[in-house]
Order: sequence, then structure tokens, then C-alpha cells
Amino acid sequence: MNSDRSKALTQQITDAVLAVPGVACLRPGLRSLLRAAGSRQPATADRPDPGTAVHIAYDSRGRTTALRIDIVVRAQHQAARTANAVRAAAAEAAATTPGAVRVTVTGIV
Repeated sequence: MNSDRSKALTQQITDAVLAVPGVACLRPGLRSLLRAAGSRQPATADRPDPGTAVHIAYDSRGRTTALRIDIVVRAQHQAARTANAVRAAAAEAAATTPGAVRVTVTGIV
């Protein structure tokens, strides 16, 4: 899949996930944290880097076949309901079925 198209889809999914009530943030991966620490440019608050928290698998035709999303949930929200809402939002953003989306709650804040 085209790198620019993949980045755009990742950002579209990220935006949809972050709009779900109860989602505090995407789980940052070590690579993203190190990249941010070594960057001389400030991170933009309105366009967070999904880093390794959003993984997309494509078939040979470039269609989305699987999504894996790692999130941190706000303590006052039920993690299972939030994960289900994230699954639906991500599936819609990626134009795939909810069954192709795996959501992992990696923390509660």
C-alpha cells in the first residue's frame, strides 16, 4: 500500500478513535516515545502521532484486512464499552468490518 495513503488512513483511524468518549489517548509505543524525545520539533496537540498504537494489515489489493489498536481508557468509563465503541469507530473509519478490529486496553487513567 502507498505510504502516504497508509499514513492518511492511520490518521483517519486515530482521529475517529480519539473522538470516542472514554478514550484518554492511544498507547504510545517505545519507538514513538524515543522519536518524540529525539525530535527538535514540538509535537502538535491537534494531530497526535499514533506511533505503534495503530496497526493496519492490508491484502494484496490494498484493502484493510485487520486493525489492531491500543488505547488508554479514562477511569470513569467502562473499559469494555469504550473498547466496543472504539472498534465500531475504527471499522467505520477504515471501511472494514468490526470483526477485523482488535482493541486492547493497555491502561486506565
